[in-house]
Amino acid sequence: MRRPADQPDGAEREASPADGSTLSDEFDRAASRYDLLTMLNPGYGAALHRAARALVDAALAGPRPGAPMLLDVGCGSGLSTRALLAEAGDGVEVIGVDASAGMLAQARAKPWPPRVAFVQARAEELGRAAADGGWPPAAGLMASYLLRNIPKPDRDAAVAQLVARVRPGGWVVLQDYHVRHSARAKAVWTAVCWAVVVPLATVLRANPAIYRYLWRSVLANDSPAELIARLERAGLTDIRRHPGTGWQRGILHTVLARRPEGTP
Repeated sequence: MRRPADQPDGAEREASPADGSTLSDEFDRAASRYDLLTMLNPGYGAALHRAARALVDAALAGPRPGAPMLLDVGCGSGLSTRALLAEAGDGVEVIGVDASAGMLAQARAKPWPPRVAFVQARAEELGRAAADGGWPPAAGLMASYLLRNIPKPDRDAAVAQLVARVRPGGWVVLQDYHVRHSARAKAVWTAVCWAVVVPLATVLRANPAIYRYLWRSVLANDSPAELIARLERAGLTDIRRHPGTGWQRGILHTVLARRPEGTP
């Protein structure tokens, strides 16, 4: 196992998929143990539910004409989809989207009502997936732990793809780890990854390469201010940020934003 000091140029360099393979392949290899690893992360599930609740409260307030649709982009094994479904209640359709076939296989193996569907697509291809599926504009969109897996030069375009899938007046919620702004957050994140997460992944044979990638991708991720600037460039307004709780305070950030009415 390589220690943090052994990583070339530290983790401030642009993170890339482990061992030169594609990131989707690495997630495929980790998929069978992914839920177990997240279950061992204190607060992971509760944080997903907080993000889902914030989106539902904003996007589904007031009367619901027809069956509104929510998108879960980067849905992985379906944990965030489950949170959205639980918070939204009956009468809402949810579409989960992910690039990893292995993660989607884990998601589809879970029991779901007929109003939940899963689609394999990269975030950068969301427009094509929506056109192929005939999706209506979503009332809201959730993207958890997604944008840092997209190369920085492509992130503004990816955010634009997300925003384009939401109806005017709809809402977007993003949740991820952001530590560039804080030396303390970087130190806590590194300690947790190398003392807990990577060893657990090794013992459980859960593809530790993806968790080494997790460590360095978070260190290289946008700061909260950089993320908010991306959302503003995409035309989103009413931006609100929650900095997390417990050990994740100042590390896990949930950002809610609205697509203004009247936007094309």
